[in-house]
Amino acid sequence: MASLTLFGGVNEIGGNKFLVESGKTRIFLDFGQSFSLLDDYFVDWLQPRGRFGLKDYFALGLMPQLTGLYNQEALARTNLKHTEPEFDAIFISHPHFDHTAHLQYLHQEIPIYLGETAKTILESTQETTNSFFFSEEQIEKRDKTIIPPNDVHAFRTGKKIAIGDIEVTPIHVDHSVPGAYGFLVETKEGRLVYSGDLRAHGNKPEMTEEFVKKAVKFEPNLLIIEGTRVSSGEKRKNHTEQIVREGSGKVVGETKGLVLAMRYPKDLDRFRTFYELAKKTGKKLVISMKTAHLLISLQKDAKLALPNPLKDKNIEIYAREMKAYKKWETEMLEHTVDSKWVKGNQKNVIWELDFTQLQELIDVQPKGGVCIHSMSEPFEEDPMSQLQDEVLHNWLDKFAMPHHQLHASGHASMQEIFDMIGEIKPEKLVPVHTHGCELFPKHLDLVRGKRMEI
Repeated sequence: MASLTLFGGVNEIGGNKFLVESGKTRIFLDFGQSFSLLDDYFVDWLQPRGRFGLKDYFALGLMPQLTGLYNQEALARTNLKHTEPEFDAIFISHPHFDHTAHLQYLHQEIPIYLGETAKTILESTQETTNSFFFSEEQIEKRDKTIIPPNDVHAFRTGKKIAIGDIEVTPIHVDHSVPGAYGFLVETKEGRLVYSGDLRAHGNKPEMTEEFVKKAVKFEPNLLIIEGTRVSSGEKRKNHTEQIVREGSGKVVGETKGLVLAMRYPKDLDRFRTFYELAKKTGKKLVISMKTAHLLISLQKDAKLALPNPLKDKNIEIYAREMKAYKKWETEMLEHTVDSKWVKGNQKNVIWELDFTQLQELIDVQPKGGVCIHSMSEPFEEDPMSQLQDEVLHNWLDKFAMPHHQLHASGHASMQEIFDMIGEIKPEKLVPVHTHGCELFPKHLDLVRGKRMEI
């Protein structure tokens, strides 16, 4: 019997961690952490003790205690014995935290499969932040402990990958990050389709359309599909990237001062929108050093056709004033501008500034500027989201900068999701990555950790 067990993504946003078993073969689809996983026990500075690996997670029932899944360092302070791997592969749909965060705990001998672009994005994120996902090289820690390398494999759309009794075919989809895929999973006993995260209203709707067509032809026994925006209280507008582009163009055209542009770090569709807008209006797009590092890293993927910030005359790289810089930052410093430059050129600048760096406005002292907030609106049920929005508005009010909400979601609308289900016509339905399970058509009874037949 081929089976599916959900260890995350059940009645929550993110945290996708789905075990597929057929014969003696066991693979996971995604290995992430949900946005709400820690909410019951942790807040702000009260967080799991990273130095203790999975001890706090196991003690509080936040992670499945499965033998042969985790690495030795993650288990060192737990009662779960480290053994030879008992799982055959992990397939990652895309490089967002809620689908990848727990790779850091994975047994190094379990192969990781992900898209080529997703791999590059995660590698850039590792170098420019404190995040860790995997390493293809052996690591020697300060205490001389040796951490073995991970076994990492990159794929492109349509490549069939055979793992024991299971064959997985990744098919690209459109999402708010490049390198996003859904999966067609074939076992001897049945066929499964997993949507990953996807949308039908972005810059590449044809990718999602191709995925749906191939899913229809695949005739799955079971469909796992995301439902982030499946909610009776959904208020977000289903803007396309074109609407964001046109709206942002109108704002920029009516503004004589600095344009502040805020987006998600990995949303390169939105980067393109601001970049093309800067070119069209003769302004400079000022980006962070992290964004510059990511763009440089992705130059090897010619299909993405992203500008090289070290060579493009329409881009400037912003360096904050720091007491010390990391190695990757030092290598870039000679190509950067500072707050004095932005202040002196603010009438001709679109400045991508992160929420956590709003203090830079004190040095720039914007005059007559505006803010294009190109991220999700705050959620009424999320106090932290509401608080951040309030703080953002306080900063904007301080510098008399009007706020313009212009965002195209990375997730399909409720109607788009239901249309996909109607086209694919699975025998069994498993809604995940959602708080709105009850709104879906007839679906399986979902219980975390309960095995279901495919």
